Amino acid sequence: MNSSLPRILLAEDNEADVYMIQKALATYLGQVELQVFNNGEAAMRLVDRVLKGVEVLPDLALIDLNLPRFDGLEILQRLREVPGREKLLVIVVTSSDAPQDRKDALEMGADCYFRKSSDLAQFMEIGTVVRNLLAQRASEDIAAKSAGVANDV
Repeated sequence: MNSSLPRILLAEDNEADVYMIQKALATYLGQVELQVFNNGEAAMRLVDRVLKGVEVLPDLALIDLNLPRFDGLEILQRLREVPGREKLLVIVVTSSDAPQDRKDALEMGADCYFRKSSDLAQFMEIGTVVRNLLAQRASEDIAAKSAGVANDV
């Protein structure tokens, strides 16, 4: 795997949605390192490996709310326990339009709540959202490094 590529975790049990997200990422970001987990238990195993230091924290996680075995909020909660979690961007990707789901996800630390649309063009906007969040994080990292250099002078 190429370490310069964005590392993305995708926890999604709908194969059609996985395909569409892969297409959106390829369209808006080009190549990425994508790990796909089709249930919450598999995603939790990755998080546990990260907690043990066996696996590297991804740059971004795309998490469906309604997953079998563990739901997206449980995964989000566990991710927020990981050391270095402030560097991890989390987007909840769901078909739920329930205000409480949005509120819960954002209160638990999701950086963004993206509602899956049945409209193809709207669904593909997930690629733009991911690209923009990663670019924003990169700008923040550069600014933080520059501030650190200025303080060292």
